[in-house]
Amino acid sequence: MEAKETCPSLLSQCIKATASTIAHGGCNYLQDVLELPFDLLETLVMELSPLALHALHEILQGNYSEEPVARDDSNTRKRGRYEIFDQAWERLFKKRWNEEFKREQINSGIPDWHQLYCEKHLNECFEQAIETALLPTFSGGIYELTVSDKIMMTISHDQKFTDDWKRLSYHCRRFGPHARYLRLQNVLCVQEMAELLIGCKLERLTFIRIIAQNQVDGACMLINQNRQTLHCVQFIRCQLHPGSMNQVYDSICTEGSTHGLQILNFISSRFFETTPPGLLSLLSSGRDFKSVCFRDTKLQQASAEAIFQTLLQSSCELHSFEMSDNYISTWLSDMSQNSNNFSSLPEPAICLNSISVLNLRSNNLDQNDAGDLCFLLQKMPNLTSLDLSDNTLTDEGIRYLIPFFVWAFGKVKPLSDLSLESCSITDKGFDELLKHCLPVFRESLSKLSLSDNRLGSTVAENMAKLMEESLVKELKIEDISLGESGFEKLRLHLPKQVSVSHINISKNRGKNEAAIFISEMISRAPHLVSINAAFNIMPPESFTVIFNALDMHFKERGKLELLDLTNNPQLFISETTSQITKFQHRGNPVVIFSRRPAHFQIMLHDDDP
Repeated sequence: MEAKETCPSLLSQCIKATASTIAHGGCNYLQDVLELPFDLLETLVMELSPLALHALHEILQGNYSEEPVARDDSNTRKRGRYEIFDQAWERLFKKRWNEEFKREQINSGIPDWHQLYCEKHLNECFEQAIETALLPTFSGGIYELTVSDKIMMTISHDQKFTDDWKRLSYHCRRFGPHARYLRLQNVLCVQEMAELLIGCKLERLTFIRIIAQNQVDGACMLINQNRQTLHCVQFIRCQLHPGSMNQVYDSICTEGSTHGLQILNFISSRFFETTPPGLLSLLSSGRDFKSVCFRDTKLQQASAEAIFQTLLQSSCELHSFEMSDNYISTWLSDMSQNSNNFSSLPEPAICLNSISVLNLRSNNLDQNDAGDLCFLLQKMPNLTSLDLSDNTLTDEGIRYLIPFFVWAFGKVKPLSDLSLESCSITDKGFDELLKHCLPVFRESLSKLSLSDNRLGSTVAENMAKLMEESLVKELKIEDISLGESGFEKLRLHLPKQVSVSHINISKNRGKNEAAIFISEMISRAPHLVSINAAFNIMPPESFTVIFNALDMHFKERGKLELLDLTNNPQLFISETTSQITKFQHRGNPVVIFSRRPAHFQIMLHDDDP
């Protein structure tokens, strides 16, 4: 007996026809659509394309535009309709980009899916338009840029769209007012784009590769149009010529007034003035700064001193300050001498008092800077995270900093995150650090990174002591020259229970001893989440050691989510290694490994110091 084809119901046909009509702007009764019974409205909304849903959503927002709080709980009818639209936007967002929403990407506790969709769609349109604008054959303006049929199909769900709808300008006008974050490449930072985005209420702006004067003009127009709502501005790979920062300052506040920026980032950007007056004015007039970053800006000592002095004399309660990848060796000693040992600063300086995260990574600081650095750091009572990596502090510099470490680990808000990667520290420096600080950071230290220091195998016993007598949760000891003997000592002195949840032991040439250590860590660390053991030249026999440890771990419902064994080519040459794929966490494989068999040349190279 042949199965009967199910005929679409009259209701489903009406829903589809209404959705199509709304999508193409042919419905003059959108207000009436919102008055439909709740269940019918919900069914209709879930059928709408993003373009149609956007049109209906704008009507919904217009209905309640005079109410002070768009989502308060006092109006049950309104709340129910907003929830329907939120669910629809969330479904469309995840369907299009196939990614989980990251709560940390927004400031509020409840994600606004409509806003997120609009700004991600618009940023995607920008990225595609840039590809056209950069072609040598393109000589038109912003108004001539278009988006692809693929994007149009995504937001309209069919091919019935006009050429005008494909223009970038159309998407700016339709979706721009609802976006709060935009990333603009240099070719889009022009007056025409600023005009298209009039009426936006942007909160975050990122400018990329601004070089020419007309691009600076366009960026400043956008900043000026949104200065009431803007709280984050970021410049990436920009070349800021003399006078550029004056324009930026003038675009966001008038002389003598303050602005509302909270985050100001300069990443891989260049200033063509030693101390740009506009930049210093921008920093001094910010009362709400929470985070300031100068990363890879090639600052010199004079620039670093001027910037830091300006922040110290301001009244902002800065939480995070980054000045990394610059050439500022001796800047602290120069500033100390010019400021009469900081005596000219307010005591205590508001900025220093509030900083909780400080990143001075890769600044050419050495042991001669350590004394002044120690003095400065002890002026930061709320400091909880410090990164001094990639500075040649040496053991001598660590000795200078020990008074700070002892104070920092024992204060009311203790230092909990310390990074000393690639600081030219040896076993002597580490042992001395541990000798003085272990008694005070037993419960305070949460994250410690000592990677890329030639500590050697002799630190193994003290490293085990660190894991026994502290509550460190994240330990990075990548490429510290442990070797087989170091892993053996570490294993023999490992405490019965370890508090570590994340550990990186990669690039230590541990061979089979590294595998045995991994098995011990898996059995002794009940909260272990991840292990990075790449580049340890493990032999084939290490596979059985690791497999048995994992098998027992998952039988006891362990929490391990990731074991990185990449670039251990000899480890997985057996056909039985496919069994290790059975270990999974939420549908994802726990073990990452190299499938390619090892060749003789590779084995020689991997074991060659």
